[in-house]
Amino acid sequence: MKKKLAVLLGVLVLSSVSFAAPKTAPAGGAAIENSLSNLENQLDRLQQMEEAKYKEQEALAQNAAQKLESYSQMRAKIDERIAQIEAVTDSSIFSKEFKTKVSEYKALRNQLDKEIARQQQIIDNFEISKSLR
Repeated sequence: MKKKLAVLLGVLVLSSVSFAAPKTAPAGGAAIENSLSNLENQLDRLQQMEEAKYKEQEALAQNAAQKLESYSQMRAKIDERIAQIEAVTDSSIFSKEFKTKVSEYKALRNQLDKEIARQQQIIDNFEISKSLR
């Protein structure tokens, strides 16, 4: 009787293990599918964030190009004014005041040159980003 009980318990254990084994395999497969789905979603979000950042940089570069054009025109006007003032400085009775104005225009031109360089750097950075895509 003990042998029959032991055999019966053994069959019961084996059958419960054999029925449980297939259930764990799909559960593991589902976990893998969920992991893959999560990774795909994260990748999609990263790609969307990258595209948004690219569009932002593109807009900044376009704005910088417009500013650069405007600043170039301003610089030409400043250079013209400096040349005009320097031409009359020596022959004017207000030469000291004209020299002061020349210094002010040159200081403004230096500020403008720094801003031109900054805007050009924005454009250059976008071009590098664009070439890497």
